[in-house]
Amino acid sequence: MTAPPRAGSGLVPGTWADAEALVGTVLAEFEGADPVSLPDIRRRLEVLQLDCPLHHDADVAREQGYRDVVSPASMIRAWATPAYWRPGEPPTGTRALYAPVPASNIPAPGDRQFATGSKTTHVLPVHPGDRISGIAVLKSLTRKSISVGDGAFMVIETTFRNQHGETVARDEITVFRFTAHGEDGHA
Repeated sequence: MTAPPRAGSGLVPGTWADAEALVGTVLAEFEGADPVSLPDIRRRLEVLQLDCPLHHDADVAREQGYRDVVSPASMIRAWATPAYWRPGEPPTGTRALYAPVPASNIPAPGDRQFATGSKTTHVLPVHPGDRISGIAVLKSLTRKSISVGDGAFMVIETTFRNQHGETVARDEITVFRFTAHGEDGHA
């Protein structure tokens, strides 16, 4: 995963000009730590109590035209999450371990952000044995002052691909990064 060092809040400090300069560029690239697996699919089905045979019965999945069982669509980010630590790396010590949140890597003012919208489009099924990677791009940035503070809406698009380079899903998330009113002299 490519990511600059993080500030104490988990957000990279910078200016709005720094952030605007990144529109259209890659914020992060990452690869899932593990291949898609039947045991992990089973665990997810248990939590959701989801009894859809496409996710647990290979014969039914094949009858419907799939090569094997299909991972639930809600697991796409789990399959693309890199390891937090790998053998041979130094101990993590007291540093925080972050899942890939590309919006946090954008240098900009403000020490807070929250998601305001998310849309995922699933393109191809994901099967056991697939390896999923992601590439996140800052699509747009719109400065705005809203009731919580002054900041910007930032749209980040992540494209998820399998080991063959085929796009399996696209995720578009909008976050609002801001400085709260009253913390920097504003009303």
